[in-house]
Amino acid sequence: MNLQLSDIVIALILFSLAYAWWRNTAIREQATKSAKQHCQSLHLQLLDESVAGITWRPCLYHGAPAIKRTYKFEFSSSGIARYTGTITYIGAQQTKIWLSPHDI
Repeated sequence: MNLQLSDIVIALILFSLAYAWWRNTAIREQATKSAKQHCQSLHLQLLDESVAGITWRPCLYHGAPAIKRTYKFEFSSSGIARYTGTITYIGAQQTKIWLSPHDI
């Protein structure tokens, strides 16, 4: 079997893409759980039981390269009106959660 450098590069690229997809999926699931817990702690309802990615960009965090991901979700305080919120992760660490003004 003759492996050429191009075969190894293609394999590394495919592996990197698969790992990035797997990692992004894991962080999205973590964001969904965090948003749900935050809403429950404030007696709010997380609508659709999911979050949606809105931004994904590289950044420096404590001098190291990382990926900053922001997810959007919707919640309700009364079951009638929909409000939006965002949750931000840098790497695998949650850094911020924001809820739009809503009825209590």
